[in-house]
Amino acid sequence: MFGRFHRKQNSQRCGRGRGGGQGICYAHPLSDFAQGAAVVIISNSDRKTLEMGLFSGALVTVIKNRPSDANLVVAAGESRYIISKEAAVKIQVR
Repeated sequence: MFGRFHRKQNSQRCGRGRGGGQGICYAHPLSDFAQGAAVVIISNSDRKTLEMGLFSGALVTVIKNRPSDANLVVAAGESRYIISKEAAVKIQVR
């Protein structure tokens, strides 16, 4: 109808950008990030990791993620977690 009220179906809105407007974010699986990456969880469909406290809005730092390993190690706050790569694929971050 009106252009300013139209939203794209496949995009996600992020917080305010530097110019005061809203930017568009793209989610990636947690398993894609290398050691040292600090990311924010957008969505988590894995029940076990949700119970650990890895919920939407949580800041997570990747401690260890080697291609040859079946697991990765992440830090959330003062806690460290070992997460399987199958579970890490279900966690969408930006």
